[in-house]
Amino acid sequence: MFLLQLEGHVGLGMLFAGLVSLLYPSNVYDDTLWIWFVAFIGMMSWPDLDLEFELTHRSFTHTLAGALVFGVISALIFGLVNVKYVFSGFVGGFSGTLVHMLGDLFTYWKFQPLWPLSKKAIAFRFFKANNKGINSLFAKTGTLVFMIVLVYRVLAK
Repeated sequence: MFLLQLEGHVGLGMLFAGLVSLLYPSNVYDDTLWIWFVAFIGMMSWPDLDLEFELTHRSFTHTLAGALVFGVISALIFGLVNVKYVFSGFVGGFSGTLVHMLGDLFTYWKFQPLWPLSKKAIAFRFFKANNKGINSLFAKTGTLVFMIVLVYRVLAK
């Protein structure tokens, strides 16, 4: 089940990354954009590590505080490669976690995404997290959009 949901999360992430790549003001060959992208897609799955370690699902890892922690972890990882990648690593890890949480908000399971600012549990209740059709749709659509944007940006120099 974890891999099925990961497919949907990464697809949603690719949709978002396509939008960022389309609007990115600099050249798409800019290494900071790609550091952001790798951190962003990499951290898309981290909130669900609670499933792997048998922790309470959608608790701390699915909060604003958790997103900050994942952003810092990502900044440290990429900062070890080159100090100029710290900011892109942080923004990628933080935003990847936020987009993961956005995807989870569309499901039926309520959680507290704004903790510690708010303890209000919310869910938009559009579909189940394990809906194979929805996860596949996000994966295919996100990948297609991202690829089209990259081709457009490369050709439209």
